[in-house]
Amino acid sequence: MPEDLFKIERTGRVACCIMSNPERMNALGPEMGIPMIENIYQLIEDDEVGVIIIRGEGGNFCSGSEMDLLGENLDPRFLREAMIRINELLYKLHEGPKPVITEVDGYAFGGGLGLALASDITYATERAKFCIGFIRIGAVLDLGTSFFLLERIGMAKAKELAFTGDILSSEEACRIGLINRVVHHDTISEEVMKLARRISEKSADALLWTKRSMNRARQMDLKAMLDFEAHIQPLMLLSNDHKKAMKKLFSQK
Repeated sequence: MPEDLFKIERTGRVACCIMSNPERMNALGPEMGIPMIENIYQLIEDDEVGVIIIRGEGGNFCSGSEMDLLGENLDPRFLREAMIRINELLYKLHEGPKPVITEVDGYAFGGGLGLALASDITYATERAKFCIGFIRIGAVLDLGTSFFLLERIGMAKAKELAFTGDILSSEEACRIGLINRVVHHDTISEEVMKLARRISEKSADALLWTKRSMNRARQMDLKAMLDFEAHIQPLMLLSNDHKKAMKKLFSQK
């Protein structure tokens, strides 16, 4: 299996994951998908990694599933096993301890869009294109797209995009809240790295519990969320990270 279809580049506490199968528009297939799953799991468990970036190489993010795995070539058992593995990874990215940033250039279609939206923050270039696309091939949403779309843009707009399979420009995607920011393709990697470095300098425990708290806020009523925060905050304020941050703050006055 060619390992160079998925690469890791580390800069300090930032790990950049690169899908590198441009001939297939970084489509999700076993040759790239298996090393991607294995390597990202290692990064999630690595205490030396503070922030994870995911990007595609060759002018596209990810076009979704490889087409030759679908249609008459479909192997239901393989598909089921593959979806279980990638779904576990998406859950770990979204609910796990580390901030995840996706950097989208070109196509983020189908399951590729699900991968892009499993992150906490999404930057895109001016030439990025977003499409749910499943309806175009007589399929339903997968790889978390139904959940992520609803979370980012609300039910009405999510249903419109799911029912039509329309393609969105990066400007429209930003306008409706699907992504965070549009950056020129020549500078997006630099801008994403700047953001990742800023975040990676923060307390790892504070980032973990900030992400976990905000994710749980979707599932709790206000009273439960207030109780959760009241339980976590005293522990954070007793941490060495808090004491160091306060000492630094007072030294700057």
